[in-house]
Amino acid sequence: MVYSLTGVFTEACDCTLICPCWLDDAPDEDHCTGLFAWQLDNGASIDGVGVGGLSVVSVSTHSGGRRAGATSTAIFVSHAATDDQHALLAEAFSGRLDGPLADLAGVSGAVLVTAPARIEVTADTAGWHVFVGRAADSPFPGTGLVEVTGSAVSFDEGEPLALANTALDKELGSGGVVAHRTDALAVRVPALPGAYLDVRGRSAMRGRFRYAHARTRVPK
Repeated sequence: MVYSLTGVFTEACDCTLICPCWLDDAPDEDHCTGLFAWQLDNGASIDGVGVGGLSVVSVSTHSGGRRAGATSTAIFVSHAATDDQHALLAEAFSGRLDGPLADLAGVSGAVLVTAPARIEVTADTAGWHVFVGRAADSPFPGTGLVEVTGSAVSFDEGEPLALANTALDKELGSGGVVAHRTDALAVRVPALPGAYLDVRGRSAMRGRFRYAHARTRVPK
């Protein structure tokens, strides 16, 4: 399947700065609950269907290293998506397409929920905010709530703490990320085991992502 997806991602979890997943290590206290939010640029498309301007959020819990441990995931797609857009984005960000997006399957584990949600992502020079709430027309009543705010980690000179060549750079098609710290992180996703959080001062990352694939799927 052909796709071209670019945009901005935000990652946050209950690990302390810096999240060990970026170093391909096991999480703090051997368990992690967190989220990835992808904001798609205008012009993004999957199999000829435009998906620009939409957002997808993945909420997951895992024990042990994310690639080797037991992971459970919920995928939320902006309720503004059409049925076709929703189906394509859910498939893409669950890791069920060929190409670079297939790498997501290795870190998503068991996808227990795929549902529409009201997703809001805002950012300015002072910080950023991600909110995921149950869409009124969601067929799944237990989508719960995710809300997180944060800001970049800076040195004394005001320069952001940037990282390159991390373990997740290849998966994201990223040329580097900026380390952030959450002011508050709340997660309420009843469908996921252990996906209840209310913590402060934890790890986050923000940066650009790029997923592109031009080959057609080979029938199995």
